[in-house]
Amino acid sequence: MYKGIVALSYIKESEEMRLALQPWNLIKRIKEIEQEAHAEPETVQHKDTKQTAAVDLSKRLQDIRSLNDASSLKALEEWRKRKMERARQRALEKNGTGTSQA
Repeated sequence: MYKGIVALSYIKESEEMRLALQPWNLIKRIKEIEQEAHAEPETVQHKDTKQTAAVDLSKRLQDIRSLNDASSLKALEEWRKRKMERARQRALEKNGTGTSQA
């Protein structure tokens, strides 16, 4: 009977030592990380939705700007052509009057 009590005492002591050597903080942190990993996809999906909407809006604004830029460039090109034509006409008139005076 005494040997059984001693053996039980050794078993209890070894179990306490085994539990004392467990990396409880590490185990706790691993469980937290696992929980975060399971909760994260919802957050990522929510962010993806917002990001997709933001990208879509940005693209639409760029398209509008490019249309406006195309109109502006066309108007600018027409203005430049008219200005060049007027300058050419003035140069011809100047050369025409300059040669007739000489």
